[in-house]
Amino acid sequence: MTDQQVRSFGQALAERFKQIGDEQASAERRFRETLYSSTSTRFEVLELERRRDMTKAAFDSWKEVTDNLPFEIQKAFIDHFQKINPTEDK
Repeated sequence: MTDQQVRSFGQALAERFKQIGDEQASAERRFRETLYSSTSTRFEVLELERRRDMTKAAFDSWKEVTDNLPFEIQKAFIDHFQKINPTEDK
C-alpha cells in the first residue's frame, strides 16, 4: 500500500470506529433513561437492553480489529481518530 492508501484506510477505519462508538454510547444512554423511567414498559427496557448489548458487541469487535492493525495503519487510524473524537479535557 502507498502512504496515501494507508492514510485513507486508517482514516476510514477511524470514521467508522467513531460512528460505532457513538452508537454504543447512545444505546447505553437510551437504555439507562428508559430503565429508570416510571413510564417505560418492560418490553421497551428489554428491547433497549438488547440493542445496547448488540452495539457493545460491535464496538468490542471493532476494538479488537483496530488493536491488531499493522503499525502504519494503526498510526493513521489513531491520528485521525484523535482529530475527529475530541476529548472532554480539551
